[in-house]
Amino acid sequence: MPDTVNRAINREAYVDKVFVYGTLMKGFRNYKRYLEGRVNRIIPGKTYGLLYHLPEGYPALLPGYEMIAGEIVAPVDDNLLKSLDRLEGYYGKESRRNLYVRELRSIFTEDGEELDCWIYIYTNEKHAKKNGILVPGGNWRRFMERKK
Repeated sequence: MPDTVNRAINREAYVDKVFVYGTLMKGFRNYKRYLEGRVNRIIPGKTYGLLYHLPEGYPALLPGYEMIAGEIVAPVDDNLLKSLDRLEGYYGKESRRNLYVRELRSIFTEDGEELDCWIYIYTNEKHAKKNGILVPGGNWRRFMERKK
């Protein structure tokens, strides 16, 4: 196996953080259901993309260049990661049924540090852009507070 492949595999094996930007953030329904009492660190973070609020009631992150606000949650063990995969409709890298894909990405903290995190990216760009609402400023928490 080439050395770069080994490094990528090793990098994935040690990632115990997930960047969340929607219903898994603290104070929202899926945080309480999946993360409360199972993670002990929440770090504000940012990444790049386009964030849409879907009519189904949750956000969709698409590739793009706007700043997206969220939270880095840790530690996330293999069992919790599998639970999050089920929630996000992720069935593996090669599955055509994926609602979201899980990928490894460097996430920026408020103090400029970069942390390797898992992140879920929405797969149906056409649905998000046609039926969703672009979240101003890439901050779903603020968007939901204004909707009330």
